[in-house]
Amino acid sequence: MNLDATTFCYPAHQVGAAYDEHICADGVPDVDTQYHARPRENDMPSSGYRPAFYVPSKNRLVVIMDRCFGREGNACAWMADQIRMIAITRKRQKENTPCAN
Repeated sequence: MNLDATTFCYPAHQVGAAYDEHICADGVPDVDTQYHARPRENDMPSSGYRPAFYVPSKNRLVVIMDRCFGREGNACAWMADQIRMIAITRKRQKENTPCAN
């Protein structure tokens, strides 16, 4: 992850919007997206971790501000699960959209 990445903060209920804005380009997700855990306060891991994702192609870091986990791995796993569920939902929505005749 690039340390000078532009950082965006979102609440958990807007992960879908963050996905659409930062990960997808013309409906195609960036497969190089990385899942991270950011220390909650002042880079002190003892205060917990916030889930985040980094999009290298846009040099953007998105942090979910209202979720906190005691372990770094749990924050990364939560973020990966959220993105996976959104990707599956978007794919199903696209498949179920009726074609115009």
